[in-house]
Amino acid sequence: METLEEAAERLASTTDEFNMFVAGAKWQAERMYSEEDLRQAFKQSRQCKIFEKDMPPVYNKFEEWFEQFKKK
Repeated sequence: METLEEAAERLASTTDEFNMFVAGAKWQAERMYSEEDLRQAFKQSRQCKIFEKDMPPVYNKFEEWFEQFKKK
């Protein structure tokens, strides 16, 4: 996976500021998790009963947990 520094060096060769901005936004978007990725991770974490012995889950449903990260 390309690091931020590597991406900056590669994008610095782009002379057009708008194209550099678009390329940077695309680079960042490719590293973000989708809602479905997060839903699957939440589901898998709920299946790990070993942690529930020590600490009960804070959120019972994915939607409750995910709501806190949505932009308002």
